[in-house]
Amino acid sequence: MTDDVILINSQLGESRIAVLEDARLTDIIIRRSKTAGIVGNIYLGRVEKVLTGLQAAFIDIGLGRSGFLGLADARLVAKQNNDADDSIADYVKEGDAVPVQVTREAFEDKGAKLSLKISLPGHYMVFAPGQATVKVSRRLGDEGERKRLQGVLSDLSDEADGVIARTAAEGASDQALAKDLSHLQSLWKQISDQRTTARPPLLMLDQAGSIYRVLVDLGGLSADRIVVDDAGVLAEIKREAGTGSGLEKNLTLHTGDEELFEAHGVEEQLDAALSGTVALPSGGTILIDETRALTAIDVNTGGARFGSPEETAFQTNLEAADVLAREIRLRNLSGLLIVDAVPLRAEKNRTKFLARLREAVARDPVPMHVVGFTKLGLVEMTRERRRPSLSTVVCGDLLNERAKSTLSLTFDALRRVGRESHAHPGRALALTAAPLVINMLRGDASQALAATDEKLGRPLVLEADPTLATSEFHVRPLV
Repeated sequence: MTDDVILINSQLGESRIAVLEDARLTDIIIRRSKTAGIVGNIYLGRVEKVLTGLQAAFIDIGLGRSGFLGLADARLVAKQNNDADDSIADYVKEGDAVPVQVTREAFEDKGAKLSLKISLPGHYMVFAPGQATVKVSRRLGDEGERKRLQGVLSDLSDEADGVIARTAAEGASDQALAKDLSHLQSLWKQISDQRTTARPPLLMLDQAGSIYRVLVDLGGLSADRIVVDDAGVLAEIKREAGTGSGLEKNLTLHTGDEELFEAHGVEEQLDAALSGTVALPSGGTILIDETRALTAIDVNTGGARFGSPEETAFQTNLEAADVLAREIRLRNLSGLLIVDAVPLRAEKNRTKFLARLREAVARDPVPMHVVGFTKLGLVEMTRERRRPSLSTVVCGDLLNERAKSTLSLTFDALRRVGRESHAHPGRALALTAAPLVINMLRGDASQALAATDEKLGRPLVLEADPTLATSEFHVRPLV
């Protein structure tokens, strides 16, 4: 049984949420005020255009570029076939004010993807107003428990609304389920009441800025431990989870002198996740090349030896399947993924490899589809795009060089300041860095600098040194 731990580092103007399974980093989300996402946010939008030929509508949600609403996401109740005779015009009209939820970030020249199907996550369930259905997560395997939850939630919920039981609901008491549902219903009432007085476009609920929502998306509410290094964030998670959620027993505050991520070995694993090369246990390697169009993945046998060439290729590919599933999730690779596996001659081995790959990616909370081998012998996969990849967040415009952006290096420098403050308590500190980093601290990262000053109890002295590379910085105590 794995030890599932979630670490939440919310210092210095940046939030980082890491998921560890038996001390191995499997997922991480980095959120900064300048690059905050909007997935999960609920807006009161105004319908700008309805295009029946495209069966879609464009909706102004106040972010400059209009969001996209397709026919499937306009239906509150899914159709059972593709021959339905309904139209996007049956659901929205130009000029309408409609509540919509963002399901995918804007990407390049495409606006955010929107849905009329609102979902509000709780500890035990997801509340879906107006969607008239009661479901139980497919990952909950006990048939008796599935039937119990189906019955309890059917009795508790309004017939017009939908409820989906999460895996965390297994074994939850009727009272706990009722409290969770009541909390979500109350939240929805607060949101929907805004429609009577507000004018679109309007942000009705900021779930993207909610760490609790991030925990839900990561499937982390059932983690063995959730460790937070900020008391304010801890209180906010408890507030959003609602009373009686059962989450409190898993939440703890990190109080050690060593920084949270350092104490759990996350920083080193995070740096490794930015590398283009991943070593396999038996000597093979995986090369990952992330581009704007697709992600190319190359599997090589390297020094691996398993007897015959076919057996070596087969065993290397099996190892690669397990490692790939972890790396794709950790790096948050999405869109089209093409894997150039080690060539396999035997059809049975190709079939077993695909089965292993599908099994390995099944635990990913983001929908992923292993299409299969192409005519050229490449494996085609797709993964839903919900947020930018790890490399995009950390490297920015330097993605191709696999070098950290100035903003990322600025936060690295501030973390160094945090470590030095533990080594020299009560002392004033000076940070010497390249001019780009110093300018970033006085500009886009000024809030992070202010948070650092507050933590130190005095201003951090900034010194620009043009002889230093952007990745170099020094922290020293002042007399």
